[in-house]
Amino acid sequence: MIANNYFEGNPAMHALQRHKKIIDYLAENGFAGVAQLSEMFEVSQVTIRTDLRLLDEKGKIDRKHGGAALKEGEPLPFSFTSQALSERKSAIARMAISSINEGDTIFLDSSATVWHLALELRKLKNITVISHSIPIFEIFKDYSEGTLFGISGTLNHFSQSFVGHFAEETIRKLRATKAFISPNAILPEGLRCINMMEAAIRRCMIESSAETIVLADSSKFSNTFANSKALFGIDGFESVSQIYSDAPPTDETFINLFKEKKIRFTCSS
Repeated sequence: MIANNYFEGNPAMHALQRHKKIIDYLAENGFAGVAQLSEMFEVSQVTIRTDLRLLDEKGKIDRKHGGAALKEGEPLPFSFTSQALSERKSAIARMAISSINEGDTIFLDSSATVWHLALELRKLKNITVISHSIPIFEIFKDYSEGTLFGISGTLNHFSQSFVGHFAEETIRKLRATKAFISPNAILPEGLRCINMMEAAIRRCMIESSAETIVLADSSKFSNTFANSKALFGIDGFESVSQIYSDAPPTDETFINLFKEKKIRFTCSS
């Protein structure tokens, strides 16, 4: 049996649970083979092929020869990404909450990991939250202990956030003590995003903040098919003061880079 913490080897696992775990795995690794998934789940290859066909029909994945990969050409909707790898994202959010102080004004991007941070953040008092994310608006709509400033613009249906020139200009006129950013990928040259307009919003948040804090699960540091789709640069590491993750990167290049840039790196494992 291939050891992997996504798979519990339960033949009776409900198909919907199995579908979610398949996409979780693809979100981190980019591709999985039919035989590999069959062994991981202890179900037949016929069952796995049925799973992949259903996920493909729903637009969640692309079936490839011998397996499946993440859907190409468009990002997964927020309704899925907020649940994928949720335990890792929650653990990262619980660590990151310690960097927020009473009286802070903070930018929150539209990523699923930062959404998990928002869930923790609503417990704090006297915080000003600035965001372009509708799911984050929902979290703070009854936040009476602080202030929510919502940024409007053109709706990105997949991320459920506002983007575009109007949103960017609004952010440029604001100032925050901290920006919390979760990129789609982290490369030695900097933070990357799969969507050009979302990259621009994150860049504006960084430029309008005194400090940038990055939240990124360990898959963001890996050279996977999924990360190769993150074409658009957000920023380098010059403005980044802290990175929170679930595990250290396996590539020594990143460890040396963070030391050189004096970036604090904190992980939950």
